[in-house]
Amino acid sequence: MSKPLLVLALAQENANNRLDSLGFEILYTGVGKVNAAIALMQRLAQGDTPSLVINAGSAGSHTLTAGQVVVATQFHQRDMDATAMGFALGETPFEAPIVLSNGLPVSDFQQVTCYTGDSFVTAAHPQLTLDTIDMEAYALAKVCHQQQQRFVCLKFITDGADGQAANDWASAVILAADQLADAVHRCVAEHAR
Repeated sequence: MSKPLLVLALAQENANNRLDSLGFEILYTGVGKVNAAIALMQRLAQGDTPSLVINAGSAGSHTLTAGQVVVATQFHQRDMDATAMGFALGETPFEAPIVLSNGLPVSDFQQVTCYTGDSFVTAAHPQLTLDTIDMEAYALAKVCHQQQQRFVCLKFITDGADGQAANDWASAVILAADQLADAVHRCVAEHAR
């Protein structure tokens, strides 16, 4: 029977190798949408399809309190801007849907929309209210959608995506691994096949 695959951007999000104790394969993709998409597609192409892809990692937020784990069930590309061509902000030209909705919920975790882009956010967005902000989830969700792979996205809110974000992230990411390990365990118990 296949096991879940844990997908993280960086080894720093697995502080003290805390997630290793779960016994699942861990894929580190590197930072950003391109790296995330390439790494996950390469892994899925190897065969031995995982029972579930779980993206566990850090995120910022303009609306949520730092220190909590949330589950992203919808994904938006915050840095796709083809508005000059008449497309909505976040809409990839000639492609639907604008928002991916393939993230599985996990009981007792707040469901959020994750806004993904290739920049570290340190100020309010001029047009979007950013619930949860990261740099990989949209790409991972899209790969899973196209490959018909079950997907869960668990994010530990490390910072307020403001002027202190870089400092807050560096210290909070160390605390994230324990809470993410617990969240992954609960996720697997709910979605195991």
